[in-house]
Amino acid sequence: MTKIIRQATHEDIYKVIGFLVKAGLSTEGVKSTIDCFLVVEDEEKNLIGTLGIEMRGRTGLLRSLVVTPAFDSEEIFSLFQEIFKLAKEKDLAQLYLITNRRASLNFFEVLGFQQEPKSFVYELKDFVHAKQLSTVDNLLTMSLQL
Repeated sequence: MTKIIRQATHEDIYKVIGFLVKAGLSTEGVKSTIDCFLVVEDEEKNLIGTLGIEMRGRTGLLRSLVVTPAFDSEEIFSLFQEIFKLAKEKDLAQLYLITNRRASLNFFEVLGFQQEPKSFVYELKDFVHAKQLSTVDNLLTMSLQL
């Protein structure tokens, strides 16, 4: 099955919001930052994946990674390669991610992310997504210089 990864547009707002709600994730800020999201569609233009960036200055925080079970690791790798391109187009210098899934660490390290010594990084204090995650146990913050 062919999957198409593209930058989201304003026409995708409600499709992305519905996809995130179905996955149980926050949709706060999606409408105003839809141009910082990627969508993945199948041949019938069904939304099967998304990944976004919350931005402050030249710093970005990855958010809202949701993919259907049909995704394999190569396709997720491709999605991350596209989000890196988008981050560079947006002139970001640093990209962070926050996770509590230790099983994902090796994958993120292969992508070039490095684990931060502290679970919460000061640069992320004003990020809505970081604030929402601050109450989750066993968080890890990782960063990537672009």
